[in-house]
Amino acid sequence: MFSDEYLQQLKLLHSNPKKKKGFGGKIKELGNFETYLTKWQPITMLDYGCGKGAILSHLQNKYPNIKIEGYDPAVVMFDKISRQNYECIFSNDVLEHIEPDHIHTVLKHINELSTKYLWLRIDTVPARKVLPDGRNAHLIIENIDWWTNLINRHINGNIVFSGQNDKLRIDFAIEKP
Repeated sequence: MFSDEYLQQLKLLHSNPKKKKGFGGKIKELGNFETYLTKWQPITMLDYGCGKGAILSHLQNKYPNIKIEGYDPAVVMFDKISRQNYECIFSNDVLEHIEPDHIHTVLKHINELSTKYLWLRIDTVPARKVLPDGRNAHLIIENIDWWTNLINRHINGNIVFSGQNDKLRIDFAIEKP
């Protein structure tokens, strides 16, 4: 799902003491996600690409009845997935960071992990952050049509909501049959 070289770049970025708030270190506005979370009421949820876990902790505290776990291969405390599946997969500002050669595999993985619901938020503009090797942290910069087509190819579900907010992030709420 990622190259060893890229994983090392991410680990360096996550371990940078000057970037304590970067890559999952702060709580971000979540758009319509909590409306869907309330509607869906999953029992289990995975924050896929949780970074340092700030949003994960926020959601765990706010929704104690949902067993919420985190996954991020570049952060030691989140580098393993403990279950074979989750009712809901939440992925916030992650997919644009995936290496283009691996995006298909990652989306298939997310699809396999989810049994009922997915929330995907994807940024469509270059990041303010750069990787240690100098590349922009957003490796995939594409529009809503491109992402919609890719998601429809790899996720077995119905997009019940999609929209692009003023910060040029796309939100997708997906329900599986």
